[in-house]
Amino acid sequence: MKIATRTALIYSILTAGILFLFAYVLYFVSEKNREDEFNDRLGYKVIWRSEFIFDAKISDEKIRELHQRNQKLLNEADISVYNSHKDLTFTDIPPLKSNEKYLDQIIKTNKNRIFWQQGDRQYIAIKFESNAEKYYIIGSAVDVTGKAHIAEFKKDIMIIYIISIVVIFIIGFLFSYYTLKPLKDIILQIRDISEHNLNKRLDIPKAKDEIYELTETFNSTFNRLEKSFNNHKQFVTTISHEFRTPLSTLIAELELAKELNVTLDDYKLSIDNALQDANDASELSSALLDFARASYDVSQISLVNVRLDEILAEAKLALLQKNADYKIGINYMDKDGDKDESNYDFHGNPYLLQVAFSNLMENACKYSGDKSAHIEIEAGHQSIKIHFADHGIGISEQDLSKIFDLFYRGLNKSYEKGNGIGLSIVKRIVEIHQGRLDVCSEVSKGSTFTIEFPSKK
Repeated sequence: MKIATRTALIYSILTAGILFLFAYVLYFVSEKNREDEFNDRLGYKVIWRSEFIFDAKISDEKIRELHQRNQKLLNEADISVYNSHKDLTFTDIPPLKSNEKYLDQIIKTNKNRIFWQQGDRQYIAIKFESNAEKYYIIGSAVDVTGKAHIAEFKKDIMIIYIISIVVIFIIGFLFSYYTLKPLKDIILQIRDISEHNLNKRLDIPKAKDEIYELTETFNSTFNRLEKSFNNHKQFVTTISHEFRTPLSTLIAELELAKELNVTLDDYKLSIDNALQDANDASELSSALLDFARASYDVSQISLVNVRLDEILAEAKLALLQKNADYKIGINYMDKDGDKDESNYDFHGNPYLLQVAFSNLMENACKYSGDKSAHIEIEAGHQSIKIHFADHGIGISEQDLSKIFDLFYRGLNKSYEKGNGIGLSIVKRIVEIHQGRLDVCSEVSKGSTFTIEFPSKK
């Protein structure tokens, strides 16, 4: 069942319940008013007939005859007259057995009149005095006209009630359809968007209501999807291109070795070249894997309590094991930094942080003539800053704005081989840890990369 139909149905059921309660109260009040009004008229009729019986000097048979004639025209009340000893002195119809109970009730309660009802017939018992003697009169009649009006009224209410429910359902359905129409338009627009036209966006309504917010949210989601999809396509294309180079070189080297090599030295040289190409492919694969890990959703990355200076030391040792000619120095800029361990406490992922620090250390050493990197760590009240400085070839002005782009290599690519992934990984890791990465560089004088993390204190 669609929302418009379900909403109209629920609205109709709730409204039907309210209308039913209103109609029932209206019918109940009308019936009560009819009963009270007929009881008043019944009282007048009984008193009038009682006075006629006691004042008229005619026989009981004549009175009954007149009563029968008038009853057809005026709906006269039937009465039974009892004296003070509860003896029946006159009656139009055979008295009921229950009359004695109501006689006892009016005598005991000392009321002037009481009312009750049996079936469609309404009854009244009153006290009456004539010639200084007490009498008890019980009268009854059927409110034929009043009940007919009430029955007609009840029928009209039921017809109006049913018509009202149908009208309310139609109105509710139209109202729901009109209210939900913008959602249907959004659904139709979303169906037209596929991987082939991710640049298409939803039409934004003029009214800044919930539909406006929903449309903005969808458009924002599509912006992220388009960016992610484009990055994915670019990533796959670039990977294919980057992997093709070392693999093609490796294949060519092996083919040449197969066709041209004669001596043992030739084969050794070919094997060394092939191993170098394989190592290049392996390094590229490792870098891409690190980039993929750094591109995970933050909620999927495990964060624990670590010490940043210890992560730095571990990254230094791991890098020196691979490159013994590198020289890396770590200095604490605050005097008590190495004494108070809590100064460098941080909440992060140890592996990713070590990858980021290793990349910056390796770049500083690779692009320096003396293969050295100078690292300074400083703990403040609100942040922890780590500076990675070198005295190398530096970065040109035109490359500074692009060095964090994936696979980008600047004018210094001829100085040292690489794959253009490292700085992209570093920037992503810093962003995951809610930090900031800045760079300051001057050609032929060196570069300084500064990472600033929020302090845990």
